[in-house]
Amino acid sequence: MRNVLLLFVVLIFYGCGQDERNGGVSTNTLPKSQGGRLDIIVVAKESWWGEVAGEKFIKYFARQQDGLPQAEPIFTVRQIVPESFNDLLKRSRNLVLFEEAEEPELVIKENVYARPQKLILFKGPDATAIAKLIIKNAKELTTMLHFSEMKHLQQRITKQHQPVPPVLKEHNISMKIPESFQVESEQEDLLVLWNKGLKTDQGIIIYFEPIEAGSALIGDDIIPLRDSLTALHVPGDREGSYMVVEDYIPPVFENMEMDGQFAIEVRGLWRTKGDFMGGAFISYTIFDEINNQRIMLDAFLYAPESKKRNFLLELEAVLRTVEITN
Repeated sequence: MRNVLLLFVVLIFYGCGQDERNGGVSTNTLPKSQGGRLDIIVVAKESWWGEVAGEKFIKYFARQQDGLPQAEPIFTVRQIVPESFNDLLKRSRNLVLFEEAEEPELVIKENVYARPQKLILFKGPDATAIAKLIIKNAKELTTMLHFSEMKHLQQRITKQHQPVPPVLKEHNISMKIPESFQVESEQEDLLVLWNKGLKTDQGIIIYFEPIEAGSALIGDDIIPLRDSLTALHVPGDREGSYMVVEDYIPPVFENMEMDGQFAIEVRGLWRTKGDFMGGAFISYTIFDEINNQRIMLDAFLYAPESKKRNFLLELEAVLRTVEITN
C-alpha cells in the first residue's frame, strides 16, 4: 500500500503546473486524450520488445482478468516502435515508454501530451534492466492505471446521475447512480437496480445488515448471502429459475479499503439455476464501523454476445462512487 501511495504522490507532483515535456505550457491548454477503455500504447524498439522486457510487460499488464467467462486481458496492449510515435498517438490516455539510460529508473508523469493522461517511463541500459523494473513495480502500476481508468469513466457515466434513493440516505451512504438504472425494488434494507438494453443487462443489488457484536471481519458468508439475495430478486427466464454463483470456477477475493472502511472485493461468475444463462459479477462487502452495518454492493452483467471486461468496469465505477457518512 505504501508503494501505491508513493506512486500517486509522484503523479500529483508531475501533474501540477507546467511540464518540461510539453514545453512549459499549462496542462489546461493540452488536447483531450484519446484511446479505448483500458488500452495501453507501449513505445519500444523491436529488439527490446522481442526480448525479456516485452515478455514481462505482456505477462503482467496483459494477464487475464479474473472473473470473466471468456479470456480477456486486464489491459489491451499495443506496441509501436519509436519512429511511429506520432502526434496522434501521443494523445493516448495511457502511454508507456522504454528508454535507454545508463541507470535503471522508473518515472511517472501526468498530462504530458494530453489530458487526462498517464505516462510511464521505464529507463535502463538494456532489456533485462527494463524487465526488472517491470517485475518490481507491476502490481502498483497496474493498480494505478486501473484506478485512473475507473475515475475517468466515473466522470462520464455519472455525469447525469439520479437523486440518492431514500434507503441509501437512511443507511448514511450516497452513490452516483446513472439515470439509465431503474429501481426494481426498494425495501428497508435493500435496493435493486436494473439497466436493461437490447443486448446487455446490468443489475445492482445493495443490501444492509447490522454488524453483530463480537463478529469477526471475515467474508466466509459473502457467497451464501449473495446467493440468498439473487434467488429472491434475480429470476431467470424460465419459471422457478434464479441466479447463483458459479462454483465450478471459484470467485477471487481481495481485501481492500473503500471510503476509509475495510472491504472485501469478490470477482466471479454467475449462472442461472434451472436455466442456461450466465455472466460475470463484481461485489464489495464493506464493514461500515461508523454506522455499525455491513454493506453489500453487488453488480452483475448479462451480455452473451459481447466481451465483458469494459462493461464490468462500468459497474465497478458506479459501485465505487459510494460515500459513507454518519
